Amino acid sequence: MDISRGRKALGKEIRCRRPFSSYVWSIFSRLIKRSTTNSDFNFHPKCEKLKITHLLFADDLMLFSRGDLPSIRILMECLQEFREVSGLAVNTAKSNIFTAGIQNDTLDEVLAMTEFARGHMPVRYLGIPLAAQRLSVTDYSPLVDQIAGCICKWTAKSLSFAGRLELIRSVLQGVECFWLQVFPLPMAVIEKIHRLCRAFLWNSKRAPVAWVDICHPKEEGGLGVRHIQSWNVALLARVLWNIHCKADTLWAKWVNEVYLRGASLWDWQPKKDDSPLLRRLVEIRDRIITDFGSTEAAIRQMTEWTDRKGLVTSIAYEYFRPKLPKQPWKASIWKAFIPPKYSFILWLGLRERLATRDRLAFLHEDPTCSLCINSKESAKHLFFECPFSSYVWSYIRQWFGITRRMSTLLSAVKWLKKGKTGSSVQNKARHLALACTVYSLWRHRNEIIFEGKAPNPDGLVISIKITVYRLILTLFPQGL
Repeated sequence: MDISRGRKALGKEIRCRRPFSSYVWSIFSRLIKRSTTNSDFNFHPKCEKLKITHLLFADDLMLFSRGDLPSIRILMECLQEFREVSGLAVNTAKSNIFTAGIQNDTLDEVLAMTEFARGHMPVRYLGIPLAAQRLSVTDYSPLVDQIAGCICKWTAKSLSFAGRLELIRSVLQGVECFWLQVFPLPMAVIEKIHRLCRAFLWNSKRAPVAWVDICHPKEEGGLGVRHIQSWNVALLARVLWNIHCKADTLWAKWVNEVYLRGASLWDWQPKKDDSPLLRRLVEIRDRIITDFGSTEAAIRQMTEWTDRKGLVTSIAYEYFRPKLPKQPWKASIWKAFIPPKYSFILWLGLRERLATRDRLAFLHEDPTCSLCINSKESAKHLFFECPFSSYVWSYIRQWFGITRRMSTLLSAVKWLKKGKTGSSVQNKARHLALACTVYSLWRHRNEIIFEGKAPNPDGLVISIKITVYRLILTLFPQGL
């Protein structure tokens, strides 16, 4: 129900929303505690052991009782007394009553007494749906719509791949996290989120890299985007651990009292009609026990995932997420001093996923390289075999005193990783030069194709040198 401040003015009651202060909250708590000591009051069957009568956030109040007239009358009298004391009244137009197992004649009396409309589940509370049974895919629409709304706002802006990636990692996955720590998300919902994020990242329905490959750390060849399903499991594992530790939270206490009833979490088995969340927690528990061989080993392992505040979800995520072998080129392309857009194009090039013309044969486009207009365009040709690129690389190698010829992006990155000679400035400059040259060649190629510009190798070399100088001076403003 919604609590508002009421004032009499010209015979009408004006309501304005205001959050409770701690003082007003304490008054209400004392009033309802006193009211529920009445022998006619009956607690809700699921709330009796902990004597839960109400939950409140800001000006949203939830009251719980058994569905009998005396109990509801006591709660309404408490609200009336609270109104007289504080001036805060229930906004009946924004309040609902939710019932189960009450006969129709009793229900009619309850509705008449409270003047509340009868509510139907699922209902949204604090942004998430509350339901008496398993949520359907449709019930997750607020989450999907919120993500889609963010993307719609961003698509109007000119963003690089790296910019879109950062928005996905920081904003969208922050939105998901709120839901993931409360619900086990169905795969159908996860797939919807994947489709939205994938289309936003690539600005196309065709993704050059599969989303599952992106959801790996950068050292494994991914982009550091969280694997939603594994992150969901890690967050729910924290809930599981809180129940095991009997954490000082209302929900953990409630599960221990109402469901476990003194039994060990590691032995307890849910009933068929128990909460889908609890059944999912048991599945996670059983997976951990199976992986480590015994209940004792599982508890020891989960203990290693904790700190003084509880289970650390980032550590749990590392355990649950799918893993790949580490890639040797990671350390050379994802450097803090390399602009992210350079690293991103270099990453695509190393994965051989840039949209070169040999990969676009299905579009029946001219496969000729736009830089030399002689050979078929491929990533290897574009960056190393093309006379245009060779000319650019020759000046860049001469600039840094590099005698070794490079035939592929991977060999160039491996050389950078092994050839750590010279000062820190020189090493950073080499990394920047490689990333900047790859990015500049790719961008120049696109300008020729889409903007009709003429190939200009000398201008490109000068542009690369200026960019590297500018970035180095940014890193070392006091001088080289």
